[in-house]
Amino acid sequence: MTRANIADHGDMVAAIVETYGRADTSQQAGGRAWYGTAGRMVRSIAADTRTDAERVALALAALSPRNPWRWNVADAYAFAVAARADGAMPGATTFRVNRERAWSALRDGAAAWTSRAPKVRAFVAAILGDHGAVVVDTWAVRVATRGALAEVRDAEYGPVAAAYRDAAAMVGETPAAIQAITWIVAQSEGLASNRRGRHDETFKRGTPPAVVAMFAETGV
Repeated sequence: MTRANIADHGDMVAAIVETYGRADTSQQAGGRAWYGTAGRMVRSIAADTRTDAERVALALAALSPRNPWRWNVADAYAFAVAARADGAMPGATTFRVNRERAWSALRDGAAAWTSRAPKVRAFVAAILGDHGAVVVDTWAVRVATRGALAEVRDAEYGPVAAAYRDAAAMVGETPAAIQAITWIVAQSEGLASNRRGRHDETFKRGTPPAVVAMFAETGV
């Protein structure tokens, strides 16, 4: 699929529905619960650190690139604690520019993110309970384009998100749920990538007990 074909709405909808059709019951349940679980973690961090939940969600989004999920949550917790204490910016398992964005989000709030990419805005919205939000990340693009592309430009985000919304309506899921379900399927199948993160199921050294407890409580 070339970039010219990304406007082929029907083909993207069909690709998403086909991927969804390969999901087993466990993958469906996991996808439907993913954003709700992430939202509970964000609210728990917010409560523990007396921080606005949107700021925590923004920090979580900023710290997510190339960061295993458990490590991502631990980093967000550490950043929220440090920001609340007016301390120094901690280290994190991601790029420095992402650390700086997370730090800015916690200290300055949404005002620091008004010009950020639509993926970040959608990720935060989905975590905070917007079931109509569609996070068009690398895996979502691979699903919609049958592995031909791994990223979209900002101008292409809307058409891909629209394909997910129409696919969701066809199968009776919310847009956020079908994106999460197909994300799980695509990763399990190694679509366009056979690499599995060796830290996906581990906690990084120094993870606060509160974060470990969050994962135990949610069963993630």
